[in-house]
Amino acid sequence: MRKIIAKVVLAGMVMSVTGCGGKTITHETEATAVSGAEESGAEEKVKVGFIVGTGGLGDQGFNDIAYEGLKRAEEELGIELEYAEPQSVSDFEPLISQFAQDGSYDLIISLDQQSQSALEKIAELFPEQKFSAVDMNIEADNVKVIRKDFSQLAFLPGYFAGLLTTDTSVDKVNEEACVGIMIGVDNPNMQNGVLGYTAGARLANPDTEVLTGIVGSYGDPAKGKDTAKVMYDKGADIVMNFAGSSGLGLTNQAKESERLVIGGTSNVNATAPDVIAASALEQLSDRVYNDVKAVIDGTWESGIEMGVIANGGVDIAFEGTDVAVPEEIIEKIDHVRTLIKDGKLTLPSSVEEIDGWLEEAAGVLK
Repeated sequence: MRKIIAKVVLAGMVMSVTGCGGKTITHETEATAVSGAEESGAEEKVKVGFIVGTGGLGDQGFNDIAYEGLKRAEEELGIELEYAEPQSVSDFEPLISQFAQDGSYDLIISLDQQSQSALEKIAELFPEQKFSAVDMNIEADNVKVIRKDFSQLAFLPGYFAGLLTTDTSVDKVNEEACVGIMIGVDNPNMQNGVLGYTAGARLANPDTEVLTGIVGSYGDPAKGKDTAKVMYDKGADIVMNFAGSSGLGLTNQAKESERLVIGGTSNVNATAPDVIAASALEQLSDRVYNDVKAVIDGTWESGIEMGVIANGGVDIAFEGTDVAVPEEIIEKIDHVRTLIKDGKLTLPSSVEEIDGWLEEAAGVLK
């Protein structure tokens, strides 16, 4: 099977997309996009279009995780896969439009939450086209939303950070109860991640200070490095990456500052095992694969599919790190995970609730 990834530059091109009801979108842009594909000879082959997030492939985060699932679908299910990498948020609308206007795609997947407004608009124009969206809030008959609970994704890593931050038996940990989380942009999903991380860290140690660094981009490792340095200089001995490929700068700074990192969204421990102590884990690869399989099986449905700790959609991974994490810490994390799965421990829904929640949660932990 041959995958087509031919690329063209849409420099100054005026794109006009007409859908039901005569609605028209006109957009001028410069972007990298997939070309119209020549026939591969397999007429019944399911065709999938994939719009990558602005962090691009190679981010060691959600772009790579989703792409891994689609590549597996290509190899195991025989789909035809084409993708586009937007250079900026303004590229989403014309790229999604181009895929939809083509009319040959059985499923179009848009990964970046920053594409939500564009996807909503295009989905309305093409009601017969199936779309899948990752981490968005869209309600439409032709859109499937694959979401994760950002608060739960960051909770176990936060709990781990809170347990680790004063354990000076672990290399690179100082005596200060201070940890950090670095987010790509300031939006509700990222803030929910901060909420979960903060709740977890303070559940482990109520006196833990939690620093938040905002990069302003999911694809700026240089600024990510500067943002990380500020947090490490303020005393944080472990910082979680919630900033896509900007987190590559976090890892580099951790090495210079001799501090630790928690990887975000996939197990990247082995990429820098001396400083990445653990990784947040979301099962996006499997969920995207299953989404494509549902199209093939004829069972694809619109709606929201949420990944949480209880259903294994999000978790924490220690495999691949060289950081000597005490077994006692791992056992405590296992205990908290079980409490959540059993419904005995629920997470706070806002920062204002954390103090009161800590009192209740402390009783559950006993």
